[in-house]
Amino acid sequence: MSWYSKIYVFVREYREKHWFLGFFLHLLLNCLLTVQILGAAYSFYAYNFVFLRYWVTSDVQRTIYAVIYNYFMFMWIWSLIQTCGTRVARVPEQYYVSDEVDKQIKEVTPFINGRYMPDLSTHDNAHLQYKILIEAAANRNLKFAEVDSWNRLRYCYMCKLIKPDRAHHCMSCGFCVVKYDHHCPWINKCVSHRNYKYFVLYLIYGMIIIVWSVLTMIEGLARYFMNQQWIDEALLFAQVLFCILLQCGFGYYPLGELLVYHLKLIQVNETTCEQAKPTNIKGDSNAGYDLGTYRNFRAVFGWGLWAIPLDTRVNDGRHFPITYSDDSFTDRFVVRRVAEVSTPMNSFTI
Repeated sequence: MSWYSKIYVFVREYREKHWFLGFFLHLLLNCLLTVQILGAAYSFYAYNFVFLRYWVTSDVQRTIYAVIYNYFMFMWIWSLIQTCGTRVARVPEQYYVSDEVDKQIKEVTPFINGRYMPDLSTHDNAHLQYKILIEAAANRNLKFAEVDSWNRLRYCYMCKLIKPDRAHHCMSCGFCVVKYDHHCPWINKCVSHRNYKYFVLYLIYGMIIIVWSVLTMIEGLARYFMNQQWIDEALLFAQVLFCILLQCGFGYYPLGELLVYHLKLIQVNETTCEQAKPTNIKGDSNAGYDLGTYRNFRAVFGWGLWAIPLDTRVNDGRHFPITYSDDSFTDRFVVRRVAEVSTPMNSFTI
């Protein structure tokens, strides 16, 4: 559990017991988001009302700079609103098991230090868990490609559901999330199937704003030394300099590092959670979701309008094309094929 997940869990549990004080404690979780908004507001002021007004002398240049900067600022705000305002992609009802099935699976699962530990199960118990989950999935006509290290369907003992492919339990939110990537404390939001495109656009447009602002506002610093009005223009110079330093700092961390990291994840079609704990596809330990660079980006950005923060998703977030590797026929060549979902599991292996 990450450091911020521990904070979220504490706040959630405290709010259940003390709802009034817990509500205000819950609001404090937005502090990093508030810092970003205040920083963006200062950048907007410094660029439009200090730099463009006092340091850019050409009306044509001022207009071009203003249009470019404010366009990307608008797109950044739009992407941020979509990221934070989109409802978290929760697991549909059909994946939840009955109370009877939940009781059966928990009876054959070790319970240690207040937690169910399926990986510490005996061979017999693991076999029973496998049968219970397979039967529950078959009764609901559910198909899965991912399994755990014991070849069982992935079950959440807290939410009482069989996890769809690429779904994971978010400790910060307190429930399972479809195509879970991570819970981002910088926006106080779970990043998942529904809002991942918006999140990446929020990073991209934020980085564009920073690069454009820094490169153009350097002109303001240069003009200060050219004008040599050391005292009269000192405050204006300080405001522009502070804005540049602020953006350089935030552009390096966390914005720049996050953007590079997530572009690399998209390129190989992985989530943050999957990179930390690789997926296990039934029947092929080398199988994965990597479909090639273009198709991987399309899986995130959708059928079109990649640069616009609108919903263009091409799947439901629970079933994904899988690239299998098969070297059973030759040691020198790898035959790759793409399948929508694996076939139903009909064997058990420990």
